[in-house]
Amino acid sequence: MADLTIRTERTDSDAIVSVGGDLDYDSHGRLEQALDAALDGGPPSGLVVDLADVTYCDSCGLRVLLGAQARARDVGATFVLQGAQGQPARALKLTGLDQVFG
Repeated sequence: MADLTIRTERTDSDAIVSVGGDLDYDSHGRLEQALDAALDGGPPSGLVVDLADVTYCDSCGLRVLLGAQARARDVGATFVLQGAQGQPARALKLTGLDQVFG
């Protein structure tokens, strides 16, 4: 099990949240807080979530991503999910969420 790492940076228009490790029941709350913080205050034009370094994602992690997409839409920001590979990419495909996130 790999500990979850989260790094947030802002560009002129976007908030970019880079995630690594295991996104699961034990760690999903940390990501949820980080994504909420990225959208709080002056919301960005876009919220980009980079999963390139995520090694595992369960249903709790998928729920957090869906919630972040909805919250971004509610504040008028775009939502981009990028970099999913390996097991997280398979989880997105098996659930059909790869089509939801585009």
